[in-house]
Amino acid sequence: MSSNDSQSNLSLKERMFSAGVGSLLTSLILTPMDVVRIRLQQQDILPNCSCKPPIESKIPITNANTGTVFWQDSCFHDLNCRNSKIRFNSTVEAFTKIAKNEGLTSLWSGISISLVMAIPANVVYFTGYEYLRDTSPLNEKYPSLNPLLCGAFARVIAATNIAPLELVKTRLQSIPGSSKRYGKMEVIKDLITEMKKETKSGGSRTLFRGLEITLWRDVPFSAVYWGTYEFCKKHLWYHPLHPTSHTNWIQFANSFITGCVGGTIAAIVTHPFDVGKTRMQISLTPQRYGDKAVRPNRLPRNMFKFLNGIRRTEGFGALCVGLPVRIAKIAPSCAIMISSYEVSKRIFSHN
Repeated sequence: MSSNDSQSNLSLKERMFSAGVGSLLTSLILTPMDVVRIRLQQQDILPNCSCKPPIESKIPITNANTGTVFWQDSCFHDLNCRNSKIRFNSTVEAFTKIAKNEGLTSLWSGISISLVMAIPANVVYFTGYEYLRDTSPLNEKYPSLNPLLCGAFARVIAATNIAPLELVKTRLQSIPGSSKRYGKMEVIKDLITEMKKETKSGGSRTLFRGLEITLWRDVPFSAVYWGTYEFCKKHLWYHPLHPTSHTNWIQFANSFITGCVGGTIAAIVTHPFDVGKTRMQISLTPQRYGDKAVRPNRLPRNMFKFLNGIRRTEGFGALCVGLPVRIAKIAPSCAIMISSYEVSKRIFSHN
C-alpha cells in the first residue's frame, strides 16, 4: 500500500490531531511576526496621541486613512501613549524597539487567542480541504483546477467561523505596550468593553468587521497556495526508490520546502488585502473617501474602493507595508504547518 493510499484511510480524529499539532507549533513560533506586521501597518493611520476623544472638524480630511484607531479614542484608561509615537522604519527595527520599549513578551501579544483560534480553524481548514479534494467531481476531469477551488471553499468556511476571534486578535496585537500599572488583563478588559459598546450600537455584524476583505485576502491565498502545493507535490517531490529509515525526514523536507514556496507566492499576491483588513479592523474615527465622510460603522463595503482610497492618497507603496515581515511569517508558517500535518498523518498511517 502506498503512503497516499494509507493516509486516505486515516480517521477524522487523526487528521484533526495532525492539524492541531501544526497549529500549535506555528502559533508559538511565529506570533511575533504577526504582531510586528500589524504594528507596521497601523502606524500610518496614527495621529498624535491624545487621551481625549478627537474633536470633529469641518475641514475635509484629505488622507483617506487618517484617523484614530480604537485604542486611542478611549485611551484605555492610563495606557502609555508614548509608545504609540515610536516609528518603525524596518522590520528588524520594529522587533528591536517593541522588545526594548514594551518588553519581550509583547511580541507574543494575543498568543492565547491565536491558539484558541488557529487550532479549530486549521482543523476545519485542512480536514475540510482534503475531504473536498478527494470527493470533488472535478478531481478526475480537472485535477489542476480542483485544489484551487477546494482550498478556496475550505477557507471561506474556516475564516467565517473564526471572524470574531480574528477581530479580537488583530485589535489586541495593535495596542502598544502600556505602563506597568496598566497590565495585559486591564487591556483585555477594556478591549472587551470597547467591543461591547460597538456591538450595542452597530449590532452583531460589527463582530464580523473586516470579514469581507479577509475573504478577499484568504480565499485567493488558499487557491494559490493549494494549487502550488499540489503541483509541486505531484511533479517536484523527491520519492526514494526504496523505503528507508529517513523516509519521514524526506516527507518533512518535501512538504516544508513546497509549503514555503506556495506560501510565499500566495502572500505576495494577496498582501494589499492584508493591509486593508488590518486598517479596517482597527480604525474607529470618521474617515473620508472622495467627498463622502464615512463613519466607523459605515466603512466602504466595496473592498476595491477601500484599497483604492489608500492607493490614491498614500501611494501604491502603502499597500505593500509589512510585506517582508508577512512573508517572513507566512512562508515558515505554511512550511511548519503543512510539514507537521503531513508527517503526523504519515506516522498515524504506519501505526
